This record gives sequence, structure tokens and C-alpha cells, in this order.
Amino acid sequence: METLGIVIERADAGEAVVRMDVPETLMSPFGQVLGGAIAALFDTALAIAVARQVEPEDRVATHALNVAYVAFSRERRLVCHARVVSLRRSVATAEGEVTDGAGALLAKALGTFGVRRQES
Repeated sequence: METLGIVIERADAGEAVVRMDVPETLMSPFGQVLGGAIAALFDTALAIAVARQVEPEDRVATHALNVAYVAFSRERRLVCHARVVSLRRSVATAEGEVTDGAGALLAKALGTFGVRRQES
């Protein structure tokens, strides 16, 4: 997370708020944040939202991540708000939005995650 400039601002049972201070290496030659950087922020934030709703010893892994980009950003401080939509025994679904520092919507995502529960 440190390499990508990702920091958890808040994470509880209702929502995960994760910030990314985009490093220079994740900017395009045209001065815009790479789409892959935004996808990495989504992948991390949505997984954190799911992890906050399972036991600490349970494991969460991404099965699918669908990202819809709606705007470019030259701003390097991004914020993802992520929430769990559905949590079953072995599969969870989460959604989120990424905005820039001014609050402008950049992208929305829906992710499906495998949940591996540790038997006690």
C-alpha cells in the first residue's frame, strides 16, 4: 500500500474510506492518473470494506472487478468510498466511488470477492 500511496482514512462495518496520493510513476505521459492506479485503489478499498465485515483470520481475494471511468484526473489525491453490498459465506460483493480532492466523481466500481473462512 505504501508503494501505491494508499492510506486507510476510516474503515468500519459501514464503509471504508481509502485515500491514494498518486505517485509520479502512476501518472500518464499526458499528466493524468493512470486508469490502472484507480483500479488498484478500488481493489484495495473494496477488499478492506469486505475484510471489516468478516473475522480477522478470514481471507478475502478478488474474483472480479468492474470499473467504469467517467472522468480524467490530473489531481493526485484520490479518495475511494467503499461499501459491502452482499456478504455470503464464501462470496462478497462491494461497490465504491473514486473522487478527486474537489469531490468530482472519477469512477465507479463493483467487485466480487471470495471469502475463505477459517474454521475454529
